[in-house]
Amino acid sequence: MEDTKLLTPEDVSELTGIPETTLAQWRYRKQGMPYLRIGRLVRYDHADVIAYLQRCRIAVRGQPTERSEHVRVS
Repeated sequence: MEDTKLLTPEDVSELTGIPETTLAQWRYRKQGMPYLRIGRLVRYDHADVIAYLQRCRIAVRGQPTERSEHVRVS
């Protein structure tokens, strides 16, 4: 963990847009992204946050540039 960047819940909230209260609920419910508890401090590994966001990614098919490609005009 030499190059590990640790983030506060506030940092994670700013990075992801997830409210701090939601992060706290996820910790209580043991869901969401992994976190570290160092004494009373809560920290998130930056790599874990990025990995969580990658798992949330939803792939979409390539979208045509013009709607007329899919719509028949009579």
